[in-house]
Amino acid sequence: MQFAEYLRARCRERGLSLHRLALLCDLNQIYFYQAVGKNRSTPPPWVPCRAAPHLGVSHVDLLIAPGHLRDDDLVAHRRARRPGRAAPGPLPGLER
Repeated sequence: MQFAEYLRARCRERGLSLHRLALLCDLNQIYFYQAVGKNRSTPPPWVPCRAAPHLGVSHVDLLIAPGHLRDDDLVAHRRARRPGRAAPGPLPGLER
């Protein structure tokens, strides 16, 4: 499932339009539509993070949906966070 489809489905479940979600996320509507619509296959990571609380899902779920995070990334992150290990660098695609 494409991210835009996933986002629309979550909006329908919550009774929100994409327009209302953009307003709740404090985003310009045109930018929001471009970020989640046909013009981009995956939005920037901060867009799902802003939308998550309004959709009743965790930001991690919305980062997985467009492919910013994979299960392998989460497993590697958990392993690296064990006591006595150094923290890893940023996850691929999420560098600043």
